[in-house]
Amino acid sequence: MENKLVNAISDLSLRMRLIKSLQEEKSSSSNLSDRDFLLLEMVSKAGRMTISQIAALHSNVSESTISTTITRLWRDKKVVSKTRCPENQRVTYVELTEKGKKELEIFAEHQAVRYKALLKAMQISEDEGKMLIEIISRANNVFDSHLEKDKAASEIIKKSGV
Repeated sequence: MENKLVNAISDLSLRMRLIKSLQEEKSSSSNLSDRDFLLLEMVSKAGRMTISQIAALHSNVSESTISTTITRLWRDKKVVSKTRCPENQRVTYVELTEKGKKELEIFAEHQAVRYKALLKAMQISEDEGKMLIEIISRANNVFDSHLEKDKAASEIIKKSGV
């Protein structure tokens, strides 16, 4: 049963990514990557983060790579602002700009369209919907327990109020 579920989720994921790709082709979005959007979401939820805090959430990526990504998002895409800490010039704060907030809003709107299409395609009853919410909540709780082990991830989860 587990393998069948894994395959079904994988097949569904492929279709959802294809729909996402079609949405992106039609959008005038600034061609931000999934990692870029994850970074924007983290900063949005946290409010303001240092480059070190952001890098701590990407343990397999060096802090210099994260810094380069943030500089690109700041200089080229104009979706984040960078501000030096007055007390410690080695610390740089990252916040979303209005353009970054708008990009994230468009991303969330596209995501909502995909999820609504998924739910419509699934043709679930109200009872099945309640059951699905319960199952997803249990999964989120398991993931949260794993994320609690990472201080930076835990803080974002707490601040997001999810």
